Amino acid sequence: MAILKEYHKPTSVPEALALLARTDVNLVPLAGGTRLVGALETRTAPGVDGVVDLGGLPLRAIQTAIVDGAPCLSLGALATLTDVCEHEGAAALAGGLLVQAAQGEGPVNLRNQATVGGVVVAAEQDSEVYAALLALGARVVTTSAAGEMVTPLADLGAIDGLVTAVLLPEAVEAGAIARISRTPADRPIVAAVAVRHGTSTRVALCGVAARPVLDGAPLDPPDDYKGSTAYRRSMVAVLRQRALAEVAA
Repeated sequence: MAILKEYHKPTSVPEALALLARTDVNLVPLAGGTRLVGALETRTAPGVDGVVDLGGLPLRAIQTAIVDGAPCLSLGALATLTDVCEHEGAAALAGGLLVQAAQGEGPVNLRNQATVGGVVVAAEQDSEVYAALLALGARVVTTSAAGEMVTPLADLGAIDGLVTAVLLPEAVEAGAIARISRTPADRPIVAAVAVRHGTSTRVALCGVAARPVLDGAPLDPPDDYKGSTAYRRSMVAVLRQRALAEVAA
């Protein structure tokens, strides 16, 4: 079990940023803890002196907002995947795309803990939620000592500060996910997420690179017990076609 020297639970974003900026100790942010707690307990996250529990920050709301003159759905970074599934507006977006993606992320106990911000920061290669956010054209709000910044998820690099919200356009007509997995309950080996908005369609893929990517980006599929590199590459075209056919219908 991890032995931590410090534990902090700030109540404001500036307080959290100040704690994470300390140089005398190595403090890491803790949100849902679906990855960090396991890493600390198995001691695969060496050098961590303490955690900054973000649970006290007011970042869980899901609400409609106007950004750059356009209506969007703002998902607070601490909103859990269960919160997203249970929110009427989020659950209805693109024909229930986020609910379907969240169900593919893991069982209900994981969805009760995993946060929207955690999904973005972790960027796991087989995350259907991350792929769905990409296909939806999500923008990520980050807050640092320099202020607030809004960046398209597709362009997000190293995160400076904290992810505080994810913005999604509301005017999305349809969405679909095509996936292959060892069992229906497993995370996907490969998945394609398609979203239709007007006459344009956007496709995102997961399981074919270090993190989910938009269709057309360079692919670098892993070769593991779930599937070989060649198999994953061959499934991209099949799943893309299935997702596009479903979203067109």
